[in-house]
Amino acid sequence: MSDQTPGQGPGEEGTPPAPTGTTRSASVQLREEESSPAQRASMMDPANQSLAEALRITFRILQGAMVVLLVLYIASGFQSVKANERGLRVLTGRISATDLRPGFQWAAPYPFGELIHVDVGNKDLEVNRAFWPYVEPGKEDTPLESLRSRASLDPSQDGSLLTGDGAIAHTQWSVQFRRSDARQFVETIYPPHETGFVRAAIARGVVHAVAGVGIDDLLKQSSQEQGSVALRATDIARQTLSNIGEQGSGLDIEQMALKQRIPPVYLRENFNGVLQAASRASKAREDAQRDASTLLSATAGGSAGLLIELIDEYERQYDLGQEAEAAVTLTKIDRLLDGDAVEIDGEEVRVALGGEVATLVSRARQYRDGAVDLARSELTRFEAKLAQFQTNPSVMIATDWSDALGAFFSDDDLEIFFNPSGTDTLELVINADPTFRAARERAEREAENTRVREERLRMIEEGRYETQEGLQTRGG
Repeated sequence: MSDQTPGQGPGEEGTPPAPTGTTRSASVQLREEESSPAQRASMMDPANQSLAEALRITFRILQGAMVVLLVLYIASGFQSVKANERGLRVLTGRISATDLRPGFQWAAPYPFGELIHVDVGNKDLEVNRAFWPYVEPGKEDTPLESLRSRASLDPSQDGSLLTGDGAIAHTQWSVQFRRSDARQFVETIYPPHETGFVRAAIARGVVHAVAGVGIDDLLKQSSQEQGSVALRATDIARQTLSNIGEQGSGLDIEQMALKQRIPPVYLRENFNGVLQAASRASKAREDAQRDASTLLSATAGGSAGLLIELIDEYERQYDLGQEAEAAVTLTKIDRLLDGDAVEIDGEEVRVALGGEVATLVSRARQYRDGAVDLARSELTRFEAKLAQFQTNPSVMIATDWSDALGAFFSDDDLEIFFNPSGTDTLELVINADPTFRAARERAEREAENTRVREERLRMIEEGRYETQEGLQTRGG
């Protein structure tokens, strides 16, 4: 259907009418025509281009996001291994690297792999209840005086140990352990069960070690003593952990310290009395040994031990009638006292005398030398007087008499009284002159003071050499 304006022919549709003088009403003509595919495609080209460009940009963004996610995924494999840790790299379920040192390490991210962190630092473990009388939880540090004293034990609550002599004992332990081999630990131990394995190994070591000693030895020994229960328990516990799995558990006991060891509570006072008596006996023995060492050192210095051995050997040989051997031993003793080298067991030995023996030997040598010198001097004087007497006896006698009188009158204790001439009767009341007596007492005091000073100086001088102990030279 079409509507045409008058005066407008076909083919002139849409052409403005020629101006006329007469006004006409407007009209619209609508026609329905078929469009070709080419026409429709040409009309859709801008929209397709816009859609393609949008899809292309979206794809590029998606590719970039995938690359970023891939980089982040790969970077997530970088992890930090702490100073007290060791790392294990796992790839597709297999351990590909072990003992990775502290620092940043890379492992394939999950699910292809992972980086396992293993803490290898020391860990503390307190074994306070396994072998101890029952106490309420959290009160393991209850003082010994507060423990319940019972003559019987409840196996379901009380812990105890049997010693080698069949006695009962209670102990508490402080343990340090660590994961010594990270790979063995990961392959063998489930971490939540780690403490259980260590406690079981400790219990085995403690039971075996305590069963090898008596109750007295257990109560007296220290944790660091060579061959102590603590050291033996540590060795057994280590061996137990190393036997777990095919190659070991990867766990190691660093130290086991015996914190507390007591007998049954109701017998503790009796044991303490015995231990105190043993302690007093040990102290008395140590004091006696110290006094003996001091006395021997003050007597003969460092040579006391060797001299005593030789003296004992001499007495034994003398008692057995071995006179020749005794004479040889006595000669060795004399030579040692003289400071000479003596052959003992194939070696030449020279000792340094000290103490009273050195003083006595020194005084004996001085006396010997003085006696010899005095005898020689008297012999020389006698021979000189003999020659004088043989030459002129009267002159020698007069000279000796004059010398004797001179020595007599020069005595400080001599007092001379003069009798007035012409006196027939003289009565003497003998009394010492006060002046002479005061002078004599003053001289005696000065001599005593001098002697005391010299004795003190001698003792100080001897004390300087009492520390020179032991053999001085060997081999010449």
